[in-house]
Amino acid sequence: MKIEIVVDPSKPAPATSLVARVAPAPSAVAETVPRTGGRPKRGRGGGRRKGNDRPKKTAEDLDAEMEDYTASTAPAAPTAA
Repeated sequence: MKIEIVVDPSKPAPATSLVARVAPAPSAVAETVPRTGGRPKRGRGGGRRKGNDRPKKTAEDLDAEMEDYTASTAPAAPTAA
């Protein structure tokens, strides 16, 4: 991909960057947006479950589950007419 930027040499380049022209300064945003009222802040991540309520599965249990799953999702064998 080739990108070419064409600039009119008769016009002077802007003194500020594009970010400064588009986005307001961070300090101006903090002053204009009040942080009072509305919905209360919630903590990050919530509560994690402590401990594991499920019993450990053996390799045989996992193999049996896999066999049941593959048998139930396998396409039906074509029948001879």
